[in-house]
Amino acid sequence: MALLFATKEKTFLPEYIYVDGLAFRQQGLKGIFEKYGPTKSTETDYECGFHSNQEQGKSYYQLTYDQVTWIGNTEEGYIPELVVFDPEGKMKWTYYEEIEFSGKSTLQEVELFMEKKAEPIEINGRDDELLSSIKGRFTDADEGFFFLFREGKLIEFQYWSPC
Repeated sequence: MALLFATKEKTFLPEYIYVDGLAFRQQGLKGIFEKYGPTKSTETDYECGFHSNQEQGKSYYQLTYDQVTWIGNTEEGYIPELVVFDPEGKMKWTYYEEIEFSGKSTLQEVELFMEKKAEPIEINGRDDELLSSIKGRFTDADEGFFFLFREGKLIEFQYWSPC
């Protein structure tokens, strides 16, 4: 009798991410404005990528708040392009009900979780004396993410799309 061990497939999907209690993909502005208040929208000027006005043939906007910048438009919705974590741990990044990260989270905690969930990921040592990062892609997608750390503590989450 042979035993077969199935390897668990890694799955890291943006639809399971919540930033500061809001779903990663916001349809419209209502949820964002209810949470943070209205703000000025700034048209993006990216040369290429999923949010390039020229490449996609439509306009994209950024909504900038103290700790999060949302990018998108009313047609496609908005996603958090940049999340800045505070050392007190008030800003939260959650993956479904599995894990919650904040500015108190360590490089080792994020690394351990991402190694189980995302494939491929790349862990970069010191980008300079104090910074390190983890980057990867969402499952079955061209788009991805960066987690940035200063002295081993989480300071930013960044969304990226390929050029």
